[in-house]
Formats: sequence, C-alpha cells, structure tokens
Amino acid sequence: MVVQAFNKLGASLERIGGANDQGIDFRGPWTLPNQPQFYVVGQCKYYERKKLGPSIIREWEGVMSRQEPDTLGVIAASSGFTTKGVRTALSSEYPMALVTLNSEVPIVGEGAATEGVGLDVRGFVWNRAASEFLSQLVVAKKHYDTRIVHVEDPAHFSIQLLWNGEPLPPASC
Repeated sequence: MVVQAFNKLGASLERIGGANDQGIDFRGPWTLPNQPQFYVVGQCKYYERKKLGPSIIREWEGVMSRQEPDTLGVIAASSGFTTKGVRTALSSEYPMALVTLNSEVPIVGEGAATEGVGLDVRGFVWNRAASEFLSQLVVAKKHYDTRIVHVEDPAHFSIQLLWNGEPLPPASC
C-alpha cells in the first residue's frame, strides 16, 4: 500500500522486502515536476498503537549510511512517531522523511480511486538533508467532507502534498 501511495505521487517504487533485504522494504526513483530524478529507499513499520522512537531512526541511519548520496530514506509508520523520534530524524545527516499512514480509513469522495478502505496519509515530515529533494514540497490538510471540518477531529482529513502550489501527482501523470 505504501508503494502504491508513493507511485500515485509520481514515484516508480517497487516492493522488495524479504530475508536479505538489508532493512529495505521498497526502493526506486521519484521524479517531481521540474526536478532531477532521485532515488528512494524505505521501510514500513506497522504497529497498532506504538509510536516509533529514536531507536528505529538510528537503525535506519545505518541503512542510509550504505546508500548513494542522492537517496532519500523514508520510514512509513502506521502509528506515527514519538517527539524524540521526530527530533532524531530531523537532526540526522542523512536525507530522511517520516510518513505516518493509516490504512483503516474509509476513502470516499473526489480524488478517491475507489470507495472503501484505503491508505490515508496522516503526516509527512522531512529533515534539512532531504530539502535538496523536497524543497518545493508543501504539506496541507485535505478535507474529504467540507461540510464537516473539525480541526480537533482528524478523522475527516488527510494530508495533501503540493508541489509549487499544485497537488501531486502532477497533471501530466
């Protein structure tokens, strides 16, 4: 589901995983509008309630230390990240993005490929080292039902990624 979500944003990722995956669950190129293509490697973490802390980020830095310099590392988590986990990622010398996903959310309305349960992006944050790749990326809330907009209740929105003010994926996709 994570690979599918990124591929809808213009990436060409493929799931790898397995016994000898060296900690990498997906990889491939991502081309954003008017930007040079860069490479993405990522890891998926599914926990029902446990937020990911700094130890997972430090382990991921070990994976990133073996990657080429033009590689963005992504950790996708179902339960989010602790404050210390986010701080560790933000201070890392390796280009890194943290993505919080919820696969239990019903996806309906405009822009939904199909109605039913889908992948909902709940958070997307990156560090200074990743700004080389994501400098023009903006994260905004996208409300599914504009008749119900409760800032305190996150059930009615997801995250919309914008590039130069335009929603990803680009219109050319």
